[in-house]
Amino acid sequence: MGTESKKRKKRGTLRHEVIRQLVLPVSFVWMEIMFHIFVCREFGKGVVLPVCFALAFGFLMSFVSGFLRSRGYKILVWISLTLGTLLFVVQAVYYTLFRTFLTWGMLTGNAGDATQFWREGLQGVWKAIPVVILMLLPIAAFVFLCRKGIRRKQIDLSIRICTLGLAILFYALAMVTIRSAANEKLGLRELFGKEWQIDRGVKQFGVLVGFAEDLKANITYKEDLGGDTDYVELPSMGLQKPTDTAKPTGADVTHAPEHTPTPTPTPIDTSPNQLPIDFAELAKQEKNENIKKIHEYMSQSIPTNKNAYTGMFKDYNLIMMTCEAFSPWAVDKDLTPTLYKLVHEGFDFTNFYTPIWITSTSDGEYVACTGLLPDLKKNNSFRRSSDNAMPLCFGHVFSKLGYSTRAYHNNTYTYYGRNKSHPNMGYDYKAVGNGLVIPKHWPASDLDMMQATVPEYINDEKFHAYYMTVSGHMMYTFVDNSMSAKNKELVKDLPYSEEAKAYIACNIELDRAMEYLLSELEKAGKLENTVIVMSADHYPYGLTQEQIEELEGGRVEQNFELYRNHLILWSGSMKEPIKVDKYCSSVDIIPTLCNLFGVAYDSRLYSGSDIFSDAASLVIFKDGSFITDYCKYNAGSGKVTMLADAELPDNYIPTVKNIVNTRLNIARGILNHNYYSYIEKYLP
Repeated sequence: MGTESKKRKKRGTLRHEVIRQLVLPVSFVWMEIMFHIFVCREFGKGVVLPVCFALAFGFLMSFVSGFLRSRGYKILVWISLTLGTLLFVVQAVYYTLFRTFLTWGMLTGNAGDATQFWREGLQGVWKAIPVVILMLLPIAAFVFLCRKGIRRKQIDLSIRICTLGLAILFYALAMVTIRSAANEKLGLRELFGKEWQIDRGVKQFGVLVGFAEDLKANITYKEDLGGDTDYVELPSMGLQKPTDTAKPTGADVTHAPEHTPTPTPTPIDTSPNQLPIDFAELAKQEKNENIKKIHEYMSQSIPTNKNAYTGMFKDYNLIMMTCEAFSPWAVDKDLTPTLYKLVHEGFDFTNFYTPIWITSTSDGEYVACTGLLPDLKKNNSFRRSSDNAMPLCFGHVFSKLGYSTRAYHNNTYTYYGRNKSHPNMGYDYKAVGNGLVIPKHWPASDLDMMQATVPEYINDEKFHAYYMTVSGHMMYTFVDNSMSAKNKELVKDLPYSEEAKAYIACNIELDRAMEYLLSELEKAGKLENTVIVMSADHYPYGLTQEQIEELEGGRVEQNFELYRNHLILWSGSMKEPIKVDKYCSSVDIIPTLCNLFGVAYDSRLYSGSDIFSDAASLVIFKDGSFITDYCKYNAGSGKVTMLADAELPDNYIPTVKNIVNTRLNIARGILNHNYYSYIEKYLP
């Protein structure tokens, strides 16, 4: 063989080896970029870290594959590409459906429940089909490469070393970027370490890192209460008084209530809403370090005070509802007049938010029913609470006050473990399969549920009923949603897409359920002394952003305003509406109702606070973002949007971030360590 032929062969071999080593890094980079463009809807700087990590992982796997001959190389690459593609496709489909990413806890803890929603899963695949096709292209490219032939020998040592060096280089580049001072305000260092959160983590670092970190978090998950647990009060920071839409003390209430069953004494009692529990002494006596930390936190916490609204609804009946995918876009003066009445003729909350959590529906229900933030390090907080003492849940609280306490759900009674969690809250619980008999549809009718259940308690002397509705469940089409199909004629002339019209149509069923409920309460003479409370589990993520903006009639900002919602708090005794502009969220519902019903409670034991108290506003989102009286902080971008005409001191954002992390940590400790069992004997 001539010298030139040897050179050509050597160049061909080198080219072939380089191509072999580039297959995996290029494939993973392609998938990360396509994922961030079409799923996360971002590009530019937002893909720098995902690309660096994809290259690092890809080159590392290529380094390993370099030791293998043809057959071994093919097997390793096929496994890597297949599992990688599956991971990207599953996350794309799941995010398309639920606007959150799939975690190991969701996969292992709710796999059985998910089989009920196979239709939604298929539609999710269909919606994400362009992304799925793009994710399959690397496999197609590898098939082509295999057809061209892969030489049997190992990769040259110098190329393997170079490949390993590239893996180390790109990983180091990613870590330097994370640890750089310029990114400190984004909290990348904390997010990559002790404050891992799946949604923000995937968007910031990529799907591959998201998978690895989530798996590590599940394997290394500790019940120990780590992190900060010292109480820190929300700072006023000496700022001037904010504008009317964000007052720092108390609820911005347009006027005092016109009617109270028991007139508020003059002067108003502003003593603390707390019980005679000596948390400091309990901490001294406690040997369990985790319980000791929570006791110490409670001892330092400042309780909220009673106010003009304390006891406004004392001895009233209470009907409380968590409504599937309820939102402002479901409320229309003509199409859903009862919902419109309840929103605007009771307490009218203009800055109420329903943050979405990891286990979307169940976590949303958990927050609304317990006044606690969910565990964001592990899923299924409600299911896991089933083995705990939950004396502060209203089933127990109102039962002790002489009320009958019942709970209902018009879907399978075991779904999300409600057959355990809801009786554990103190309710006589009925759903489909254990006592609730209603016509079979998907989704089921809220009206059917009301008609089957209201007669069970309406003649009780005092009653508290809790409902989890399902009529508003996705998918929003007139083919797959029985409630949308039922009410199709009522929305046919609306100038919206089919999905938007179908969403409104299925919520007409909720409106009819509430119309029936009000009618029955009035017939029974109970309308004047019954309080109705309704909130959502989450926003309607079954609609695309474009469809939501279609209903809104304009742009809907995705970091905060997507979660703005209605809190319905209404009673037939209220003579005119009461506007409340304070920033608040679902976690504030339970302590607010405790105050309104004049319940003897300790406000320090909840993650939220009484909306009508003088406590500062704090709305917490799962990615670490928050809203206070003074600003909105976007944890993903580090952007601060002021709500008050003032300049924040340098330490304001870090201080509030610490408070957010501490509250999440304390709520996690309360759940994981059955904390309420330690103080249950001190409760009324």
